[in-house]
Amino acid sequence: MKLRSALLLWLFTTALSFAQSPWEQHGKLETSENGHYIQHSDKTPFLWIGDTGWGMMQQLTREEVDQYLDNRKELGFTVIQTVAHWSPHGGGLRRSPDNAANAYGHHPFTGDENSPNTSEPLTVKGGSAQSPNDYWDHVDYVIEAAKKRNLYLAVLPCWASQLVTGTGEYTAEEAKTFGAFLGKRYAKEPHVIWVLGGDTKAQFKGYDKNQKYSDYDYRDVYRSMAEGIGKGVTGKNLKWNEKNPAWDDVFLTYHPNGDYPYGSSQWFHGDVWLDANGVEVWKEVNDVYRTMVDDYQLTNPIKPSLFLEGSYEYGTYRHECGWVTPVRVRRQFYQTFFAGGSGHTYGAGPIWAMRGNEGDYNCGYTWQQALDFPGAKQVAAIGKQILRDYKWHEWIPNGNVISGTGMGNELKTAVTTTSEDMALVYFSNNSSTTVKNVLKKEAEAFWINPINGELEIEENFNRNKSRIMAPPARWEDALLVLKIIN
Repeated sequence: MKLRSALLLWLFTTALSFAQSPWEQHGKLETSENGHYIQHSDKTPFLWIGDTGWGMMQQLTREEVDQYLDNRKELGFTVIQTVAHWSPHGGGLRRSPDNAANAYGHHPFTGDENSPNTSEPLTVKGGSAQSPNDYWDHVDYVIEAAKKRNLYLAVLPCWASQLVTGTGEYTAEEAKTFGAFLGKRYAKEPHVIWVLGGDTKAQFKGYDKNQKYSDYDYRDVYRSMAEGIGKGVTGKNLKWNEKNPAWDDVFLTYHPNGDYPYGSSQWFHGDVWLDANGVEVWKEVNDVYRTMVDDYQLTNPIKPSLFLEGSYEYGTYRHECGWVTPVRVRRQFYQTFFAGGSGHTYGAGPIWAMRGNEGDYNCGYTWQQALDFPGAKQVAAIGKQILRDYKWHEWIPNGNVISGTGMGNELKTAVTTTSEDMALVYFSNNSSTTVKNVLKKEAEAFWINPINGELEIEENFNRNKSRIMAPPARWEDALLVLKIIN
């Protein structure tokens, strides 16, 4: 009888643990003690494996939201990035007005279709998430739908490249008011992460992509928006440049655009509201490692860095459709973490806009068809498991493991762990390099295929020995692991 009771208790406890959300099991998100990754309040590392669903709140119906989130949850994503005030574009369709209606015909703000009053969200009494009367009822549905699936939701208040840098819809005062509205409305949602910006520089002096001189500084807009969110969430008058324990209740980062070296660290690294830096490379797939490692090397303070947008699977980027193949997706993913990154966001070309099926990114696919692109599984399921199995949060970029890193498609990158029990090398293609056992003891050596997670065993490495190594034949890319023999 005692054995049966113990078994029933174990089964109940196990079922309960599976049902619990990560924020219930481990607590809120915060920066780790060493500053290089994100953890929960109980010190459990948090692995940000994101997907880019920019248009979800504005474009999709409730049924479509469920379809999308069910798929992403099943694959293994932990974070979904989306935009509250989206300026719809992409999909081969013309850009929509700045106060565009959502799938139910509701506009986010008062004002006309082209000129929203961004300090006056349009709310109507009597609605609900299941039966929306206004735009924000439907946003409530998305917030709740992600929560039910134990997914974190990284919410951009607005798409700033259009609505701040482009049309100037937000002044600093309007940004603060809107931030306070959002913060108060979702103050009790433990899975909401706030992401300022939206594909844009906060400050710029020089020439834009059209070789026209551009000079602007919108840092006050984002700092005011951060203060507004902080006020809404905590009820306290927080300042962007003043330390306050209440800031610990609001997790904030910033999404820049894709020009090296411009990431959030260029403008906000010392700001107290910024918990983690944000990076985007977009079409510059060869800039992932150097952009991320630059952030990793920053001090005073040390902060985690998140890869928030790259080259989308099946995007063209001035090449043929399908130029961004799964191996290009995997390179971005592994180079993020081998550079000391704390998280990575994947994207599929036809998904991010969630509208149309033409254009350079969609290549004839709808967003529903793109849910099964292979790169998503290779990142969110296989890649996530590899990172967890080999203690990604302990990784330190270490060039001493290899000689001859290569460039572009041939780039090799290496890490060692803080516990000094492993060294890993990521081979971006099948070319060779010299690998050295920098560990203190003899190490077993084996290859991992990033496509499927399969292992292939090598000969063991003696301490301080080196040899020329290349991935197994016909592998597109590979992970080499050196692990101390116990």
